[in-house]
Amino acid sequence: MGLPPYKIPNASPTTSEPREKTPIHSLRFPRSLRSVFSIGSLRSAIGLSFAVLITVPILLFPNQAHCSIYDFIKMTTPGSFFAVDPDSVIRSMDPTADRRTWRIGETWGIPPLFRRSRVPGLYERLDILYPLAFKEESHFHKKIKIIPLFESRWSKIPPFDYYTRFVTMFKGRSDMGQDYCGFFPFYGYSYRRFGVDRNFFFLFPLYYESEDDGARTHRILWPIVTYANDQCRSTLKVWPLFGRDRIRNDYNNMFLLWPLFQITDKYMGQEQRSSLKALPFPLYLSRETNYDYNLDLLWPLFTYYKHYASGHQRYSFRPFFTYGYGGGVEEFSFLIYSSKKDHNSGKSSKSTDGYISLGTDEVVTEQKFLFMSAIQKRYRKGLLVYTKYRFWPFAEYIWDLDKGSHWKIPEIIPVKNDWWDLNLGRFLRIVDLRETPITRELSFLFGLGRKNEVKNHLNIPTPPKSGDDNWSELILGSFRKN
Repeated sequence: MGLPPYKIPNASPTTSEPREKTPIHSLRFPRSLRSVFSIGSLRSAIGLSFAVLITVPILLFPNQAHCSIYDFIKMTTPGSFFAVDPDSVIRSMDPTADRRTWRIGETWGIPPLFRRSRVPGLYERLDILYPLAFKEESHFHKKIKIIPLFESRWSKIPPFDYYTRFVTMFKGRSDMGQDYCGFFPFYGYSYRRFGVDRNFFFLFPLYYESEDDGARTHRILWPIVTYANDQCRSTLKVWPLFGRDRIRNDYNNMFLLWPLFQITDKYMGQEQRSSLKALPFPLYLSRETNYDYNLDLLWPLFTYYKHYASGHQRYSFRPFFTYGYGGGVEEFSFLIYSSKKDHNSGKSSKSTDGYISLGTDEVVTEQKFLFMSAIQKRYRKGLLVYTKYRFWPFAEYIWDLDKGSHWKIPEIIPVKNDWWDLNLGRFLRIVDLRETPITRELSFLFGLGRKNEVKNHLNIPTPPKSGDDNWSELILGSFRKN
């Protein structure tokens, strides 16, 4: 599939008068180019899924990317040109760029031996034996990496922070002007890295210390013994035997013989509060928020669910039987057959339908794809308040107006379970990104990298753009691209 030709506005095919040529690097492509990917057919969408999966590293690490899935604009002049997508790439080259800005880049070389890419006046990159070595430079930073021996990055603008590593020796300066160095695993310290304000290690994992927002935590034989005792954090854990952890009034966790017995409370007394109990797992498991309540017995066999606002309740004996009632809605499923009736609107649906209303001012739509994949949306008074894209087993993205969002790559667990997700889910994913109105939690590379932060201002991610509930929207939505 090729891109449609780009027409210069007001160009006339009949005039013979010479026109001033527009430099190819200054063209700005309209956002309508995205319509190339609005594919309705199953065959085209499956093909698109491979393209999306190939570009996952670009989506995850845009600051190291020099192209995107739009990189197939070919010109008749020597070399190759590509369009730089404003969403995932352009702001890694120019943080002040507008979201609607498109750029044209130039690339040449013999991949994977070497490849040179540049956006004139903005960005240059040279790859050698891709992806082992590269040099990248823009107007605000410079990076060099030779995997796994050497990496270096430094800022060209204030506060001129930098980081350099040779094998396991490192040296750097934080964005607050704090110098640090180390030789892992023998001795070292750093500032403003790995999601904390300060960390220190000696003969790691023998001793590790971290400090975040005034809370200092000590770890001995990481991750077995954890200890902290101050106003911000109080914890004593001897994993997996027993433990208790309290962080301000935002988080409280107790466990015994982890992960069998566990009680976890988050943001108690706030709108985003949640409580999870496993006593023991999988015999008894419950989760409660300000919006709903879940109870599992012999997980994942028996499940009870209640939605507080509508009064809707559901009983399930997975994977065979489900029955729900309340809030003007009745639902029933047995094996592969399912049906739903909405007494509020007088509408009903069967397994092949994708529409159901839960109230006079709230509408829920659901479209399933091959049983395991689905698009779910909820509208309140005509406005989108919840959406879920599950492209199993590759990715899943959930956006909620009240709670925030959750992005998972990949998502291999076919059954939703909060205990599993809280304890082990992030260790099975390349990316696990959770955002509430006040926090942002990122886990990447199967839990090897973690970053938790409190936002300066209450906010949630921008809601995804609704489409036609087809395969194209499912795939793109699962990777947060629609």
